[in-house]
Amino acid sequence: MLIVTEKPSVGRDIAQALGAPITQHDGYLTVGADTITWGFGHLVTLASPEVYQPSWQRWTLDTLPMLPDAFALEPVPKTIKQLRLIANLMRSADLILSATDADREGELIFRYIYEWAAVTVPVKRLWLSENTVAAIRTALTTAKPLAHYNALAEAAKARSQADWLVGLNATRAFTLRHGQRGQGALSVGRVQTPTLRLIVDRDLAILHFTPTPYWQFVVAFRTKESEYLGVWFRSEGQETQDRFNSREDADKIAEKIHPDDTGVIVSIEKKRVTIHPPLLFSLNDLQKEGNRRFGLTAQQTLDVAQTLYEKHLISYPRTDARHVTHAIAASFGSRLKAILASDAYQGLTASLPSPLVVKRLVDETKVAAAGHYAIIPTGTLPKGLPDRESKIFDLIARRLIASLMPPGMDERVTVITKVDTEQFQTRGTTVIEAGWRMALKALPEDKDRDDSDPKSHGAAKIPPGLKKNQTVHVANGDVQRKETKAPPALNDASLLALMEKHGLGTPATRSRIVEVLLARDYVERLKKTLVSTEKGRSLLALVPEDIQNPDMTGTWESRLEAIAQGREDATAFLHDIRRYTSQIVDAAKQQKAQVIASDLGLCPLCKVGQVIAGKKGYGCSRWREGCSFTIWRQLAGKKLSETQVKTLLAGKTTGILKGFKSKAGKSFSAKLHLDPATGKVEFIFSTPEKSRKTSSAQRSL
Repeated sequence: MLIVTEKPSVGRDIAQALGAPITQHDGYLTVGADTITWGFGHLVTLASPEVYQPSWQRWTLDTLPMLPDAFALEPVPKTIKQLRLIANLMRSADLILSATDADREGELIFRYIYEWAAVTVPVKRLWLSENTVAAIRTALTTAKPLAHYNALAEAAKARSQADWLVGLNATRAFTLRHGQRGQGALSVGRVQTPTLRLIVDRDLAILHFTPTPYWQFVVAFRTKESEYLGVWFRSEGQETQDRFNSREDADKIAEKIHPDDTGVIVSIEKKRVTIHPPLLFSLNDLQKEGNRRFGLTAQQTLDVAQTLYEKHLISYPRTDARHVTHAIAASFGSRLKAILASDAYQGLTASLPSPLVVKRLVDETKVAAAGHYAIIPTGTLPKGLPDRESKIFDLIARRLIASLMPPGMDERVTVITKVDTEQFQTRGTTVIEAGWRMALKALPEDKDRDDSDPKSHGAAKIPPGLKKNQTVHVANGDVQRKETKAPPALNDASLLALMEKHGLGTPATRSRIVEVLLARDYVERLKKTLVSTEKGRSLLALVPEDIQNPDMTGTWESRLEAIAQGREDATAFLHDIRRYTSQIVDAAKQQKAQVIASDLGLCPLCKVGQVIAGKKGYGCSRWREGCSFTIWRQLAGKKLSETQVKTLLAGKTTGILKGFKSKAGKSFSAKLHLDPATGKVEFIFSTPEKSRKTSSAQRSL
């Protein structure tokens, strides 16, 4: 039997599980009578345009749209040696076991290799959610014929072909119509462009947001034992009005209330609320939590989770599921035993019910739809993990523990105090039972939380012992001016939530889409937020609504899921994609050529041209006239953002930037400043005498 895995590490895991002596060869292993080989991700891809028609090699509008009658495959050049080895091993095998990653992309990787090898050897599919020895041995006994996964393969091929059709045609069409020399291709994609739209929409909402002032009248009430705050309000039908649109209206109420006035508590409403434990982690949820609590990007969290999976510490991370199967739920006890033995989780064992209550975490249907169950620990206790791996494992372990603990209980209290005819409301929350929240107590706070709203539960402290009809006294009153807030800028967590809401991408691809937008300078990171660049906004202004509409792309993704489940035909889907591609190309051809706005500022050397973003750096638009001004994207090993370049062009000094590296590989931090006389970027260190120009600095680093 020949076993084909997606990467060498999985091949070694399966070899260990087979239990026979292992012999190492160049590109494969032999274990008894079995052979194990592997890819390095994709070894075969859809053929380049010129393979179909030689004229498609040239970028011209006349050759668009490119719509092959049938798609061909070609090897990825850098891994062709391994591909040929796998093909030869396939031809001599009597049975092949496909053990690529158990998802849509993994299915595509194997199917393309198998088709390129042009063999007819029977194939079975190994479906793994964990790479432990026990899980592999179980999966080996339950492997199904490859045909069982034909619908998944059809969806994978349809996705691949749709991205080829839309991506290549749209990118060429818009680049040819609107591109500039040195700027690189104007990349347009089926998923990346709608994702860019989400970011641009949020940026524009912030840009055009006009704060609306409002006023609140807040009174401090005094009892014999304590003080508490109340916000003036008026009930209007079913709604409560606690804001004034003008200072004058607020002052009119404030003038009625004086220090030492007597008030009375007219009502105290107490409501106990059950706070249910969270479900288990899907990848999207894990990435959001990693961003909120540790500031990790979505890609960083995925990379760490993949490493933990390959170390046999967690289950397969690329999953949409938040539930598990009955069989996996039955293993929770053994998985928890090792984890709870660690000092990090001491004190939590007593909070877990015995026997464990798992009903709410089990959903066979949702697991089947996702292809994998939720992300959970395998039961192996890690030792000596690097910082990021330790943090992400801890998140996953604590989520499993929390999901099995009892609910929390809060008491939400609303106190209404009346002074003369005016009413004041005080709201607060008291934790009665922490419940499952005890499992998360050791984690850093969720950085997305905002408790600044005075109406939010927990914003006010309500002293104990307050009673209905109790007399209180006014200590003081204060009219407070406030403003409505703009929506927050997107970060990895909030963008992932939007992508999931609109059905953009899959758990395996969302973080990569974000990284593509960053690499193509459509988006940049400002600290922990994601904001669009002028280039990204300018491109989006030219792209037809259909291709940038998140809901349209979400519909395509839903159809792909329906294909994977055998509910839709891939042929009909691709017919619609071809028609859609033709419409995009026609729209681009009919547009008047426009310059994609990427001007960052006036050229400091010639004082005439504008600095524009190019493929390798930022240069003067008058380069044809001989202006040599350039700021390279990479400076001492660090990529400069568009915002940092704008700062330099404005004659300002950046803040301290980390991540520079000397030629010796030593990291250092410095401020940057642009010398307007020479157009050179200077490093500015902690003392002025250490400041030096980029050119001389780079020679000495």
